[in-house]
Amino acid sequence: MTAAGSPIVAGVDGSAESLDAVRWAARTARLREAPLEIVHALDVPALLAGGVVPPPEEMVDALRARGRRALRTAQELAAAQGVPDAATRLDPDRAAQALIGASRSAALLVVGAAGHGRLTSLLAGSVAAAVGTHARCDTVVVRGDSWDEPGASARPVVTGVDGSEAGARVLATALAEARTRGAPLLVLHAWADSPPPHRDPRCVTEAGRRLLGERVLAHDTGDVEVEQVVVHAHPRKELVERSGTAQLVVLGDRGRGGFPGLLLGSTGQALLHHAACPVHLVRTTAENTSA
Repeated sequence: MTAAGSPIVAGVDGSAESLDAVRWAARTARLREAPLEIVHALDVPALLAGGVVPPPEEMVDALRARGRRALRTAQELAAAQGVPDAATRLDPDRAAQALIGASRSAALLVVGAAGHGRLTSLLAGSVAAAVGTHARCDTVVVRGDSWDEPGASARPVVTGVDGSEAGARVLATALAEARTRGAPLLVLHAWADSPPPHRDPRCVTEAGRRLLGERVLAHDTGDVEVEQVVVHAHPRKELVERSGTAQLVVLGDRGRGGFPGLLLGSTGQALLHHAACPVHLVRTTAENTSA
């Protein structure tokens, strides 16, 4: 686990999507009263000729100048969101390695959903597996613009429950996010398979309701308004639809963390491409939840 006072880290590459991520990260840092760090990856290894010959110094200088400009713009955006003291860092490494390194001391990583093929496209692109597997903290992929609309703060945080141990961690994180944001929480259980022979679908739905009730009762909901919903639908389809009226969707990073097999697979990739609001990936594996 990260220590108290660990920063929220936002990746920026100068694209509009990455700047959206900075604004979202700054608002969250303000709500959590947490420090904010903004990272720009120079990707110097990509310039190595033949993988061994260092690039011309003027080329590296140009990258640094562009990176500093991107960081200054990001700092100004963070200040406009009430975080005037955001730290900045130029990292010479590739984007994936830069974020994975930053995650070791971060409370949360925040990236945009698309961009210039650097930080903002990580989780929807070719290096998704590396970040999803090795990041040591939760990651938020900022999607859509509904989170920035007037009244968006009243929209619910949405999460899923499947009865697994990892799902309990996801639910705890979703409750914490809802409490921090003063938002209601919608807890969803979706089942897409046909019920066993001679078993009434209503019985399956009732079993889902019992599961939800037990899981929610196991947590201190405090003053968070919790709505429990059971539906016969594919989890991916249901989550994408619910994201249209949510301010945040909270999921496990893989396997049975919230919904079986959602992330690091075709279903998770589809969600990251089509969700209408930011997606919070909760680190549920032992490797990534220990410092």
